[in-house]
Amino acid sequence: MRSEIEKRCELLVENRKLAGKASLLDHDLIKVVAASFFTEKDKTADVDQLKDCKKLIRKKQGIFSEIRGNNELIIAAKMAASGNPEGYLDKLIDVYGEFQKGKILGSSYRVLAAASICDTGRASEAESLVEKTYEIMKGMRKDHPFLTTDEDTSFAVLLAMKDKSTEEILAELEEIYQLIKKNFAFHEDAAYSLSQVLATFDGQAELKSEKVMELFEAFKNAGAKYGKGYELASLGILVGIDKNIEDLVSEVVEVAEYLSGKKGFGILNMNRHTRLMLGTMIVSEIYSDGNVATGASVASSALSAVIAAQLCMYVAIMSAASASASSSN
Repeated sequence: MRSEIEKRCELLVENRKLAGKASLLDHDLIKVVAASFFTEKDKTADVDQLKDCKKLIRKKQGIFSEIRGNNELIIAAKMAASGNPEGYLDKLIDVYGEFQKGKILGSSYRVLAAASICDTGRASEAESLVEKTYEIMKGMRKDHPFLTTDEDTSFAVLLAMKDKSTEEILAELEEIYQLIKKNFAFHEDAAYSLSQVLATFDGQAELKSEKVMELFEAFKNAGAKYGKGYELASLGILVGIDKNIEDLVSEVVEVAEYLSGKKGFGILNMNRHTRLMLGTMIVSEIYSDGNVATGASVASSALSAVIAAQLCMYVAIMSAASASASSSN
């Protein structure tokens, strides 16, 4: 393993331990995701600062706010990693307010979408970006009413940041989906999420679709089959990296194997597909500064943050369903 990748892995492991000290009751994966926001910025988490950020969220948001609950540690980590915790939270609340105009119920995924706008430094454009996001969502629901859910808001906002019209974005998204869906029978929802990730990058739809399938096959050939569930969307992040596919896959697999032996990342904490997903995000972050293919229109870090946070939502939903089933027996 290259030294820079190993150092990033070590930092993630350390930050996961520190995030755990700041929030003992959160699920292990939520702690890992919170840790990843510090790691991506090459920072070491500060336990006291994380706790202070959580207190600030609770001070400024009511108990039923979607910024709290399952999102609380995630948002606290983003606040702490930003360098200006209160300023970040204030911007997030304002942008989330734009998403909530005309809405009765809150949404964890709209919080994540608001965070993406803040993370990319485009809070001043929130009104127009939210409007375009909802236009894209409307088109997605028209094309695929059974595949499009509130969860897609997190990716739709990244598509809205592209310098293309809504019609052009939707046309490319549909073209990509039609090209890859045959390879993921019975996993159409995950394939549609992957299509959204691919659509955030510039380039021809056919070439991006071909490359992501080459990556998928390369993982299989390396004996590390990529998951077809919630993890699949993360595979798209690698498409923007200009590096030999076999070498890239080898590095991701090496990271996943390294993490498997670390506390908080073992078989009791996550499955091998999730570790591969984390490996993909770590490797993509290393290459995002200097080796991302020309035309990568949305930073890989922004996509990684969305996918990681969506993983938390998935975990929260599954945990709630499991608890409900247990209580009914």
